[in-house]
Amino acid sequence: MSGLVNAESYLFIDGYGETEQQAAIDAKQQLALRIYSKVDVKEMNTQSKVNNNISTSYELQSKITTLPIEIQYMDINRTTCEHSTCQYQFKIDKNKWFAFLKRDVAEYHNIVSDYLSVAGQQWRDLKRLEIIKSDLLKSEQSLIILSSLGASDLALLEDKQSRLLRRATQYENQFQISFRSSSDRFSSEVKTLLSASKVASSTGNITVYIKANMQKGKQGNHFVAKQTVLLQIFEANNLGVVVAQKQLSEMARSPNSIDSALKKARQKIIKTLKTHSIYSLLD
Repeated sequence: MSGLVNAESYLFIDGYGETEQQAAIDAKQQLALRIYSKVDVKEMNTQSKVNNNISTSYELQSKITTLPIEIQYMDINRTTCEHSTCQYQFKIDKNKWFAFLKRDVAEYHNIVSDYLSVAGQQWRDLKRLEIIKSDLLKSEQSLIILSSLGASDLALLEDKQSRLLRRATQYENQFQISFRSSSDRFSSEVKTLLSASKVASSTGNITVYIKANMQKGKQGNHFVAKQTVLLQIFEANNLGVVVAQKQLSEMARSPNSIDSALKKARQKIIKTLKTHSIYSLLD
């Protein structure tokens, strides 16, 4: 387990590994855990019956999430080796690293503020919204690092972070997207899924038209199906012009039937739709 020592202007962190690179990774991981960690625990109970005998099993799964940390101004302070594993102590110049993080936060704030000052209700503005949210997440992570390690003079940066988050949320709530689809079954299914988004509305600033198409055939002993979904984007002020479009395509094979292969291909597309935000999906 790596250790961390706070000595005025420097942080000293320990890492273990066969090489300096491995030890540096270990030290950074341990520092990330100390700064911020979130533990998600999932319990699973399963029962099975064999020859009228019922057995029960219990499993506890845990997942630890940390912040992505880019450490600047980190140098080796000393090395101690025993056998194949070495203990490396790294020294971080806190003043320089903190100054770097503060400049980083201020730069993200300026970019977001500039975006929000000229934000409209068109397609290009919706694409910018994803950038805004990403930049605010990065600045929030840097502020967590600074606060956790005892950096001073954060009040103004934290206040601006809160104000920009509120402005971004208000701006996002103004956006409305209406979803339309062709009459085929899968297009309607995709429309229902996308319409669950909080930006969905019966009348929106932007309209997304959904059209599905499939191809099927056989290769050797397998049935093959390809499912395609085309998302066309229109703006409310000019519904006759496609301003952008996104195509999702998946292919699947099955030894049983075309329907089975088609189902697999569609499940892949559904998974993509569920694991992407509406902004990144339409990018």
